[in-house]
Amino acid sequence: MSMLTSKDVSCPHCGAVVKTQMAEGINAGENPDLKARVLDETLFDWKCPECGYEAQLIYPCLYHDKSKNFMIYVVPNGCNCALQSVDVSEAFPQLDGVTKRVVSTLTGLKEKILIFEAGLNDYAVELVKLALAGVASKKHGTNVAEGYFCFVDEPGGRIVFSFFLQDEKEPVQQSTRMDVYHKSLEIVESAGACAAGDDFIAVDSTAAERVLREYRGEEE
Repeated sequence: MSMLTSKDVSCPHCGAVVKTQMAEGINAGENPDLKARVLDETLFDWKCPECGYEAQLIYPCLYHDKSKNFMIYVVPNGCNCALQSVDVSEAFPQLDGVTKRVVSTLTGLKEKILIFEAGLNDYAVELVKLALAGVASKKHGTNVAEGYFCFVDEPGGRIVFSFFLQDEKEPVQQSTRMDVYHKSLEIVESAGACAAGDDFIAVDSTAAERVLREYRGEEE
C-alpha cells in the first residue's frame, strides 16, 4: 500500500515551517493518481504558502508496481538512507523474483517506470543510450550531459531518447531502430545481466559499460 506521511519542512527562503505531505511509498495499482503525478513530474513539487518560494523535494521513496513486477527505490544523492543493510530476500520473501532498482533522482525514477511499463530490459536500454549519446554528441558538436529513454515508436519500429547537451536547456531527440535494442539485449543476456537478484541495484551508464567489458572479455 502507499505510504503518505506529514513532515515539517523549513522554507529556505523565508524560514517558515510548513507541514508537508510526502509520499514515502507509492503503490502504482492502488494509487494511479500518485503514479500520474510522478510521470508528469509534479508529485515532488513544493511551494511555501508564506512567501511563494518553489522547490522540488527529493526524499527517499519506494515505488512498487505489482502488475509489472518491479520496485524502484529513490535514494537521493547525499542521503544516508540505503538498503545495503537489509537482506531483502530473507526479510521480504514475497519480493523474490521482483525486479528491484535504486535511483538517485526523480528523473531516474520516471525513466525506470517508462522502461518497465514498455516491457523493456533496462540494461539493454542503457546500452542503446550509451551508443546514441555518442551519436548525439558527434551530431551536435558538443558533449551530452544527460540522456533519458522516452518511448518506443511501435509503428516506426524505433526506440526514442532525449538528450540534454552541455550548456543547452532544451533536450534533443535521438532514435534508432528497435533492432539495435534487440542486439543490445543479446549482449546483456550473453553477459548474464538479466536475472532478477535479491538486492536493489543501480542500472545506469556505469552498469552498461561493465556489461560491455564483460561481453568483450575485458578485465576490470
